[in-house]
Amino acid sequence: EQHPGVANVGNTRVFGAAPFRIPCGPEPPTGDEGYDLSAPTPRRNLMRILRGLQLSKPVLLEGPPGVGKTSLVTALARRAGYPLVRINLSDQTDIMDLLGSDLPVEGGGGGEFAWRDGILLDA
Repeated sequence: EQHPGVANVGNTRVFGAAPFRIPCGPEPPTGDEGYDLSAPTPRRNLMRILRGLQLSKPVLLEGPPGVGKTSLVTALARRAGYPLVRINLSDQTDIMDLLGSDLPVEGGGGGEFAWRDGILLDA
């Protein structure tokens, strides 16, 4: 059974294991985070995510806190060479936190505001 990793398919660098692969991102792939993607459970969950990424639709991961959802996605992003923006949603999250708002300009005159993108627009 093939372990997930970076390979060349034609002229394209890809990450994954057959039959589920994704093109590598713009950053150099790394694997130094100490997360073992070849262990049975992480590998099975990784393959499920890679299978979902074959579609042009968002992938939703759900489950109780602490089961490894964020760690798995972080490891996938690093190994495939993609930047990762983590957005933690809770009942305290406001739409302005996500999309942005007009904020006072630091060091600016009184009443001077400027638009600041929220984390969702940076993602």
